[in-house]
Amino acid sequence: MLQTINDKAKGWVAYAIVIFISIPFMLFGIGSYLDGGEKVVAATVNGEEIDSSALTNATLQQKQRLQSIYGSLPPQMDDKAIKEQVIDDLVNRELLRQSVDANGYRASDAEVGESIRSIPTFQKDGKFDQTTYQQLLTANRLNAATFEQQTRDDLTLQQMTRAISSSSLVPKQEAGLYQSLVEQERAGQTYTIRADSHKSQVNPDKEKVKAFYESNTSLFMTAERVKLDYLLVDQDVLAEDIEVTDEALQKNFEDNATLYRTPEQRKVSHILVSVDKHGKEGAEKRAGDLYAQIVSKEKEFDELAKTESDDTLAVDMGFLELQDMNPAFAEAAGKLTVGEISPPVLTPAGYEIIKLSEIKPEVIPEFATVKDKVKKAYQTEEAGKIFIEKIETLQTTTFENDASLEPAAEAMNEEILTSDWVTRAGGEGIGKEARVREAAFSPEVKTERVNSSLIELSPTKALVVRLNTHEDAAAKPFAEVEKEAAEAYIAAEARKLTLAKGEALLADLQKTSDWKALETIPELKTEDVQTFEKLKRNDRKLSQQIVSEIFKVNANETEGSSSFSNVVLPNGDYVVIGLSSITNGSSEVSKGGLASFKAEIARREQDALLKAMREQAEVVINQSALEN
Repeated sequence: MLQTINDKAKGWVAYAIVIFISIPFMLFGIGSYLDGGEKVVAATVNGEEIDSSALTNATLQQKQRLQSIYGSLPPQMDDKAIKEQVIDDLVNRELLRQSVDANGYRASDAEVGESIRSIPTFQKDGKFDQTTYQQLLTANRLNAATFEQQTRDDLTLQQMTRAISSSSLVPKQEAGLYQSLVEQERAGQTYTIRADSHKSQVNPDKEKVKAFYESNTSLFMTAERVKLDYLLVDQDVLAEDIEVTDEALQKNFEDNATLYRTPEQRKVSHILVSVDKHGKEGAEKRAGDLYAQIVSKEKEFDELAKTESDDTLAVDMGFLELQDMNPAFAEAAGKLTVGEISPPVLTPAGYEIIKLSEIKPEVIPEFATVKDKVKKAYQTEEAGKIFIEKIETLQTTTFENDASLEPAAEAMNEEILTSDWVTRAGGEGIGKEARVREAAFSPEVKTERVNSSLIELSPTKALVVRLNTHEDAAAKPFAEVEKEAAEAYIAAEARKLTLAKGEALLADLQKTSDWKALETIPELKTEDVQTFEKLKRNDRKLSQQIVSEIFKVNANETEGSSSFSNVVLPNGDYVVIGLSSITNGSSEVSKGGLASFKAEIARREQDALLKAMREQAEVVINQSALEN
């Protein structure tokens, strides 16, 4: 695969690779020259520094994890939130490392090697593969020494956490008591008083609404907002403006002809005799015997492939290019004519007998048939060169002249654009981009009124912004929000009526310890009364807020009586809870259950240890590192 990339990395593909490599350098590398290469510390823990690069790398890894889970970053997880989470983890890790060093823990070389060899990602055919290991480390910008040290650190930390876990003692009697509480079941009823049903009782008198508005102006605020001036470099736009001639396209096509050809493809099937299964000598002999049966016409290839191959799922391998095959397999398959069968060939999979069924010849298209593709590739190639130049000019000039975008606009021969209104939550155009909004409301842009750093929206689009207009959040005029204020007033008053009615009913119920007081409610609706039986702590028959309150209520000691409590839901509904019975779960604990309890206690002890370490440690977080 790497050789294929090397062979094809010519013309516009080569420039694309250059662009891909150059942009991260421009976005991050130049800064190290401009700031003189000063080391930035993200945090210090008992005098030990956590470098900002560790924060950056860990943040990137956390983003990748979140994106792999959710498909995209959750809305509440912006860069700062992720960095805060990551720096907290890095501080905890540093505290554990310091404790590990102080107590003499250390993973051995043998443990490190065994751990790395057991990672499935580094294995091929179930065995550790050194080439795969090196390629994956390179792809993740790691060298072997760094990764092995990280692995050693992880294993060493595990030694200490295992020591804590192994010291966790859980008497079986206590585990049984805990299990009986966890498995406890409760029965009773709830009665819900709806806040919405009281809205009709509220008179939205204008004076009262206005008084409510004046007392709650925070509910009727405009969002803080800004307009931004910006310079945008978009490679796609640059490509559209690239003028082309037939001569230039013809030359580009000739220089990159291999990019447009369809390579020869060969339809192959095989019989595999696995070395792992039969041993090398046994596999060689078995493959030779099968080949002899085919040559002598004692058996047909297709028959043996179905009954004797150790790869019964992929007998017919379909059409493949030689470059996509294993070298030994490709060499043999490349020599076959249609219908011919090869002698056994030793490959990493085992001994393989190969049959060639069909050949799709290489197709080299005429220039006219791919002219549109060539044009697009040519424009992309040329635009890439201009894009790199403009990005360099934009970043350098806006940094050197941070009080204006004019010098950069003049140097780039670009027009300064102005955005629509942008709030912290969103906007149109560039305001849709979270990175733009983050920069727009940063102290540098909003308060110090300097140009932002280069904001990369994609590998082919970047911009710099500066403040044009700023408006603070302000109360909207009453006349503008009178209807909205009236609705809020009605909702607030309805909640008060609901609360008063609920408190009065609860007091009556608690006096009698039964539900007879409900009989006096003329507007009682069947759907507002809900019975629960055998309710457990993790049940979702009721809202979690109600379930949580149910399990806080103590049972009434008088037989046949109920205990009453309540919960007010976020929408203002008042829920009366009546608990009639409690049934404890089984106290018999299995070995698996006991192990689970022990693991939970170990986790809590580890959390307590970290909490104690944090309380005793001197931890300083560099807030600017979280904001950059």
